[in-house]
Amino acid sequence: MKTHDTNRYIFTATLAVLMLATRGAHFSGFNALPEASWMIFMVAGALLPTWSFAWFMSLAVGIDAYAFTFGGVPGTCLSVAYGMLIPAYFSMWMAGRLVKPYLNGNLSGFAMFFGFAMVGTLVCELISSGSFYLWSGNFEPTMAEFVSRELMYAPAAFSSSAYWAVAFIVASALYRMYLQAKAPEALPH
Repeated sequence: MKTHDTNRYIFTATLAVLMLATRGAHFSGFNALPEASWMIFMVAGALLPTWSFAWFMSLAVGIDAYAFTFGGVPGTCLSVAYGMLIPAYFSMWMAGRLVKPYLNGNLSGFAMFFGFAMVGTLVCELISSGSFYLWSGNFEPTMAEFVSRELMYAPAAFSSSAYWAVAFIVASALYRMYLQAKAPEALPH
């Protein structure tokens, strides 16, 4: 196996462990870190092959299935709207794909990554929360109530995405510095 392939699988496994540790604290019971799933989809879109979407979608569904079956998550979270997590998470994955050409290790590339993360979060939030609000059967939908609920709950989604976007940026910068120190001629300037 090539070193590049090995690194890709190690990176995929690292993201999977991060999802297991933070996804609503369903599986790990660890809730000190913000939810990382949305940003994991974005990073996978930017850095991993196409199969990564299916892998992380399956992992998310598996974690949620555990939570609904054994983890004490109420059944009100599971509805016909759950299927809309596919386009919601795909929007984050596509944000990663779209920002990929800008990932150059420079400040401008990191700023683009952060900007795409926030736009992806907006789209993901509207799809996931909007579909749950409209189709879960838990609400009598009105636009005013949806907007008030978004104003209440969306800031947490944006702060979580911002937290993990910055964590990714810092990790990327540190990794680039490591590679530069290891083999200065290997990196473009």
